[in-house]
Amino acid sequence: MSIEFEKQGPVAVITINRPQAMNAIDLNTHLAFQEIWPRINQDDDIQVVVLTGAGSKAFCSGADIGTFLPYLRERAVKELDDGDFCGINRGSPTTKPIIAAINGLAYAGGLEIALACDVRIAVKHARFALPEPRWGVIAGAGGVTRLSRVLPTALATQMVLTGEPVSAQRALAEGLVSELTSAENLLPRALEIAHSITKNAPLAVRVSLQVIRRGADCGLDAALELERTAFRRVLLSEDFREGIAAFTEKRVPAYQGR
Repeated sequence: MSIEFEKQGPVAVITINRPQAMNAIDLNTHLAFQEIWPRINQDDDIQVVVLTGAGSKAFCSGADIGTFLPYLRERAVKELDDGDFCGINRGSPTTKPIIAAINGLAYAGGLEIALACDVRIAVKHARFALPEPRWGVIAGAGGVTRLSRVLPTALATQMVLTGEPVSAQRALAEGLVSELTSAENLLPRALEIAHSITKNAPLAVRVSLQVIRRGADCGLDAALELERTAFRRVLLSEDFREGIAAFTEKRVPAYQGR
């Protein structure tokens, strides 16, 4: 299987499983991703998703140049290109948080997948790049746009135009990832973050994530109004009542997500 899927309690773990090809995305992997997101959305037991790659060399090296890029070109010629890459780049495929556990290099489409995730942690030997111009194309699955929103403009532009990689240490310093860890601790740490999220009120998590995602596309005033609307919504929720009651009674809250 080009993708492995496993549930660990309320956490779903997706692993790109093509280590022999540096976890490059071929057509089968692309289609497998498209099928997995509805499955996650329909499973109410899943609260957080962790996305990683098999092996120790690559999170994902991008689209398989020999097979997938020609497929995309053929679709463009026929005016069938919908811009979709693994069901993740055009818009979030799920209302549930997605954590990228970056176990090696994240190049081209691999970096674009990581950029589409909500939280990114990485191993210390990870590297990040958008080398598409070297192949006569651009990072058109969200790379050019998202990278310049995450990193300082000068650094993002340099990466986009040169294709040169940056180290994990530079990625951490510039905010591309939130933390670095050892290879053996990467997945345990990602799962630790995921489970810490699941302990919180599901509605508050879901609404907060919605504000973060939508607010990124708004001006400050509009984002603040979106946030306040979300605040009023959770203030009137059953989860809020339960949270206050649990705090007062010094017990663990039993949230229902409503």
